[in-house]
Amino acid sequence: MQFIHTLVSNKIIQRFTGFSVVGIIVTLFSMLLMYLFNEVFYMNVYIAYTIAYILSILVSFVLNSLLVFKVKAKSTAIFWYYVIYLFSMVLGLLILNLFTYTLPDWNKTLLSYMVIPFTMVFNFIFVSKLLNKK
Repeated sequence: MQFIHTLVSNKIIQRFTGFSVVGIIVTLFSMLLMYLFNEVFYMNVYIAYTIAYILSILVSFVLNSLLVFKVKAKSTAIFWYYVIYLFSMVLGLLILNLFTYTLPDWNKTLLSYMVIPFTMVFNFIFVSKLLNKK
């Protein structure tokens, strides 16, 4: 029982859990934006995706800064936050390419979902370094 108490009280575990919850919220927000842009406003799919991606990362930054890492948002941090997520997207594409090459008969959506744990850990590590109080 002490192990569980220690694990739950561990700051890294708490932050990772908060980071995960923010990720779920931001994903739902992004899905809502994509639906609105595509189905209600009939925007070009690429423009809709780009706007949704940019706004979702901004919401992610604000929520993670305020709720998870409890730091004041700074403009330089926003820039680096976007850089982290750009690298994360490239990492995700590389991993997805590896999966599609090594598992060609698997469902492409499933392969896309399999990338999420890798990019999530990558994002958490680098966002933690960026937003952690010194």
